[in-house]
Order: sequence, then structure tokens, then C-alpha cells
Amino acid sequence: MTKPHYNTHPFSLERKQIVDFLSVAKKKHTASAVMDFDITGMRNELRKARRITKRHASLTGYLLYCFAQAVECNKLVQAYRKGNKLIVFDDVDVSTMVERTVNGVPVPVSYILRKANSKSVFEISEEIQNAKTGDTVDLIDSEEMQSKKRFIGVVKRVGFLRRWFLKRMFKDPFLKKKYNGTVGFSSMGMFSHELSGWVVPITPQVLSAMVGGIREVPGIINGEIAKCEMACITISMDHDILDGAQTARFIEKFRKLLIGGIEYEGKTESTKIIAELEPS
Repeated sequence: MTKPHYNTHPFSLERKQIVDFLSVAKKKHTASAVMDFDITGMRNELRKARRITKRHASLTGYLLYCFAQAVECNKLVQAYRKGNKLIVFDDVDVSTMVERTVNGVPVPVSYILRKANSKSVFEISEEIQNAKTGDTVDLIDSEEMQSKKRFIGVVKRVGFLRRWFLKRMFKDPFLKKKYNGTVGFSSMGMFSHELSGWVVPITPQVLSAMVGGIREVPGIINGEIAKCEMACITISMDHDILDGAQTARFIEKFRKLLIGGIEYEGKTESTKIIAELEPS
């Protein structure tokens, strides 16, 4: 019997890191809310903002901005347990994903958006854009990681050390913040603009948002049926730390920020349209 034709590809170090990361994350008691968020007219408003300000402003950057501002309004949603205490950080450090080309192959790489609660839509959008073309391919991009590059390089390549480090990191809120941020955000729209639907992530974060895509639905605008855009977003929370009421208040604040539109110098009025969805 002849052996079938096949190709082999290396199972990359980055994929091994993701496997170890998910093995830790799946032990969390995570609950998720699968929701639609109205962003009708938002892409047009972002185009107008780019034209007027001559700065980069992406939809992902806008979603990240609103997410960080919602966390800023109730920082208990990024609390981490240490013994019998909850550690609540002032900074909102968002762990997100960017796609880079490593050895000619596009791979998702984690990136921490530091102090996202103090940055504008433009600053966040430009930082994410710059992160995609950076030189480093570390698991988490930060000055701390770069300063310990040799140690991290060994840990990354030795399996049992990598898993030991991850377990230790997620038990220490300060290490967790340093190497994995305080909250999580990811968007499939970073990698494809044609997808729509929801994704329920496996996440170690106390709070995270996963954007599955954008879908069009019929709605009523000014008394007429019109096409509306809805962002498919899954909000996941660690039920050991957060309860349903806290999460619901966060989601409502996030929703209000999303429909509020973007502020920038030279803006005359909001172009945001709030749609009244038809019952399904």
C-alpha cells in the first residue's frame, strides 16, 4: 500500500503558547452574554473623522475605546483575587490580538494596550496599527517583556517552564497585569471584514469582549424601514469575581458609549443614528 502524498508544517512556538494559555483559561468559571450592539452609521462617522483630522481611526479602535471607558466607569469589573482580598487596578490595560507575519506566516500575537482608559480613539487606533508592523514577536509586547527577553525566551521554549510560568502568573494579580493586562478584547474583524456572528471565547480574564463581526438587520429610522448595522459582541466574565448585576451595568454603559459617537476637533454634530429594531 503506497503512502498518500502529504506536506508537513512545523507546529510553531506561538501555537504551543496558545495551547498552554487555553489550558489555564478553561479552568475559569466563565459566563458569557451573547449580544447585538447598534453601530449604525458609525463607520461613516469614522471615515468623516479621518478626513477632517487626518488621523487613523478604525472601528476596532473605536470599540476598544468604548470598552476601556466602560471599564473606567466601574473598575471593579477588572478586580483580581489575591487570597481574601480583591486587587482593583487604576489603569485599564487591555490585552488584545494583532496579526503579524512571522517567518512568512501570519500569526495572531498578544499585545497589551497600556492605560487604554486615558487614550483617545485616534491614539488607540494608531497604536494597534503600529503594533501590527513592530519588530518583536514576543507573546506579550511590553517594555517589561523586552527588558527580560533572555529569561522569557527560555521560558517560552521549554514546555514545563512555560506552563509553570502561566499558572504562577494567573495566581498573582500583579504578574497578570504586567504580562497579560487587566481585561481582554479581541475582534475577528481584525482578520476578516466579511464575517458575522458570535464567538464565545475561552478566556482567563475577569472581563473580556469578543467581537464576532458586523451584521445587517432591518430597523426603523425616522418611521421608515432601513438597513441597520449591529456588532455581534460576546461579553465574558469570571463568575468567581463578578455577578450578573455588575456585568449588566457594565454592558449598559458600554452600549451607551457605543451609540454616543466619536468626539474630535472640527466635529460639527453627531452623525450617529440610533435605530429602533423591528421585533423578530
